[in-house]
Formats: sequence, C-alpha cells, structure tokens
Amino acid sequence: MDIMKSKNIIPQPFASCHDGEGTLLCKSLLDNLESEKFNFMHSDDMPAGVSIGLHKHFTNEEIYYLVSGKGILTYDDNKYEMKKGDISLCKMGHSHAFEAVDDCVLIVVGSK
Repeated sequence: MDIMKSKNIIPQPFASCHDGEGTLLCKSLLDNLESEKFNFMHSDDMPAGVSIGLHKHFTNEEIYYLVSGKGILTYDDNKYEMKKGDISLCKMGHSHAFEAVDDCVLIVVGSK
C-alpha cells in the first residue's frame, strides 16, 4: 500500500497556471507514489480572482473537483458555474479553464 502523509506535502506557489491570472498554492498529492493510470493529483488553494488558463487536452483527461468555494468553469466555448462538491471531466480533444469567484480549494487529477 502506498500512502502520502499530509505532513510531507509541501505547498508550492504556482504563478500563471496555464497562463491564468495570479498565483495558486499547489499541494502535489502523488509525489513519490507511482500509478499506472494517473499522472498527477493536486489540491490547489485559489484565492478569489486567481485562474487556471484555458488549455486543451490532447493526450489525457483531467478532473476538477471543487472542494470549497465557487468558480466559473470554461469548457470549450461554454461557461458554467461550479459550487462546492461539483465535478468536471475534461476529455481528450477538449479544453477547459477555471476562475475562482470565491476563495476555492480545487482538486485536479490528470490521467496518463
């Protein structure tokens, strides 16, 4: 069994994620754990106004799960309000972005 202890997760500032606005605080949750299906998993603390810029997924899929707060998800050319507990799957060939309206915690999981 692989386990990552929270005391070993060191938050890192990440400015202009995918050319987004501001700086989020990224906690990488899969460091030192190997997975056959997942490339990464992180928890992003995003103050209001911080965003992940629009980007396209060519070879993998990505999940956004909003743990807290409220934000705006852009999926291809459409905008959707996301609230605590909402989840989005960006499939291969599609693009997405996220902007924090309130202070948010966003879990992001990327497939291989």
